Amino acid sequence: MRELKLKQFVPLIFMLTIFVLFGCAPKTYKTHPQFNTNCKLIKSYCLIKPDVEICEISAGGVTEIRDDWCAQGLENVVGALEKTLDLKKVNYKRITIDDDFKKEIEDIQALYRAVSQSIRLHAIGPGPYVFPDKAASFDYSVGPIDTILDRYDCDALIIVYGTDAISTGGRKALMALGVLAGAFTGVVVMPAGGITTINFALIDEGGNILYYTSKAGGGFDLRKPESALSLVNQVIADYPECKK
Repeated sequence: MRELKLKQFVPLIFMLTIFVLFGCAPKTYKTHPQFNTNCKLIKSYCLIKPDVEICEISAGGVTEIRDDWCAQGLENVVGALEKTLDLKKVNYKRITIDDDFKKEIEDIQALYRAVSQSIRLHAIGPGPYVFPDKAASFDYSVGPIDTILDRYDCDALIIVYGTDAISTGGRKALMALGVLAGAFTGVVVMPAGGITTINFALIDEGGNILYYTSKAGGGFDLRKPESALSLVNQVIADYPECKK
C-alpha cells in the first residue's frame, strides 16, 4: 500500500464544494473548436489501459492508496468502457503498450492528469478560477502523439483517468455521528466522505484534446462492476457525433 498525499485531492474537493454552494453542476464536457474538422479524419481509436487510483480514508482522515482496489477498479472500468463504447459504436481497439513505449505513455498520462485538473478548474468550473477565454474556446494539448498512433495503427487516442476514495467503517461511523449531533444542535459538522471521479478524453495525433468530459460524485464505488458501469455510462452519455 502507498500513502496518497492529500493535496492531490484538494482541487477536487474545492470543485465539489462549489457545486454544492451553487446548487447545480455545470456542463461537464468540452469539444475543441476543430473537433468536427479533425474527427472526420479519425477512423479508429487506440484505447490504452486507464489510469485508476483508489484510496482508503481512515477515521482520522488519512488517505492511503490500495493496490488491490486499484487492480479491481481498473478491471471494472475497462469492462465498463468496452461495453459503453460498443453501444456508442465507437471504432476502437484495446492495445497493450510495448516496453519501448511505456515511458512515453507514462509521460503522456502524467501530463494529461495535470492538464485535466486545469480543464476542470479553468474551462469547466464553476467557480472563481474559470477563465472566460478557456471556457469559450476549448484548446488544450498534451503534445504530439503521432509515434504512438503510428506504432499501433490508430488515428487518435482514448485516455481515461479515474479516482475513488473509500471511507473505512470508522470514518462512516464518524459521519453518522455528525448527522446525529446535527439533529440535536442544528449544526452539522461531518467528515468528508468518499468521492469518485472519471474523466475521458479523445486526443488526435497533434496532441489536441478534441473532446473532454468529467464526472464526480458520491454513491459510486469503482470496486463494484455495476457501479463502475453506471458512472462510465454517465461519463460518455454526451459522446459527440462527428458531423459530416
